[in-house]
Amino acid sequence: MALPQASSPPRNGALDGLRAIAALSVFGFHAWLYTLSDVRVAAARPTLANELLAELRIGLVLFFVLTGFLLYRAWVRSALTGRPAAATATYAVHRFGRIVPAYWLAIVGSALLLYPLAGSPGVNLPPTHLLPLYFVFAQNFSPQTLLRLNPPMWTLAVEATYYVVLPLFGWLAVRSGSSRGRQLLIPTLLLVFGVVFNYFLAQQVAAPLGWSKSLLAMLPYFAAGMLAAVLIEARVPSARAARLLLAAGVLLVAADLLLHLGAFAIVRVIRDLPAALGFALIVATAAARPPAALEWQPLVWVGAVSYGLYLWHVPVLLVLRANGLLPLTPLGATLVGLPISLLLGWASLKLVEMPAMAWSRRTKLLGANVKRSA
Repeated sequence: MALPQASSPPRNGALDGLRAIAALSVFGFHAWLYTLSDVRVAAARPTLANELLAELRIGLVLFFVLTGFLLYRAWVRSALTGRPAAATATYAVHRFGRIVPAYWLAIVGSALLLYPLAGSPGVNLPPTHLLPLYFVFAQNFSPQTLLRLNPPMWTLAVEATYYVVLPLFGWLAVRSGSSRGRQLLIPTLLLVFGVVFNYFLAQQVAAPLGWSKSLLAMLPYFAAGMLAAVLIEARVPSARAARLLLAAGVLLVAADLLLHLGAFAIVRVIRDLPAALGFALIVATAAARPPAALEWQPLVWVGAVSYGLYLWHVPVLLVLRANGLLPLTPLGATLVGLPISLLLGWASLKLVEMPAMAWSRRTKLLGANVKRSA
């Protein structure tokens, strides 16, 4: 199975800015959640402030859209331009280097930090004999590990599943022809399939929680990013069109918020699809005509360290709370916990992620990084 030839385009600061917004949104959600007296979303008092803070979880959707857009775009470019393809091993090794070493370190760090705090508010630990499930991204398949230890890691299990199946979608894309209309077919089918899956899932009264946190349930969000990749490739919208796309994207995200605040029944089926489509418009615009606001250097820096920030922020909040060092307000928790989490994110980038990525780009393991003809 062939993959698009790897290239090294200039890094897009606006996309890093969007990563920062996603990561800070998720941090804000947890800064709220882990300062509740009862650390459960359902236990929060039904106030407007709590409902709005709970919706900061939407940053997860933006991460999924970004993944769909950035990874699928290489196949779209190959299909539309006929560029040569590289071995599947190159894709696999690059993904391994980008994600796995920092993730494995965070698993070990989370275990070392949190097992001594068993019984502290918010600390929810799996049986130690099931810890190996985390190392193979299988924690979502057991109720004894799902949302335990370092809860946000459930999303990485979903991302890893997407990485595994993405080469098949890419292979289909390359063989669908150079028509942009044909290229839209695969993401559209995936989006529809995901919505249908969520429809049937919504009919199940006692469906396992893992099903709602699976790739099948999240597929519409990845597909939205894939659609954006098809629509924007080799196109640059005018300044006016870019403003309209951004405005439409923001309105769709706001509509998603209103649907969830109103607890409309339809959200059990479409979930956060309006927000995903809105984020897709924003991501596509940021990629083609970057807004200056998203290229603000402090925001870009946070985006660069966002993976480590994501991996370490919940253990930081839990350790601080267990030791009486976390102010029990969202703002106070952010002022105390965010700088520490950002520092760990920077350390993760410099000491683990960058060396691992450099290795992945030069290794010939399994035939990776060997140029092949079309």
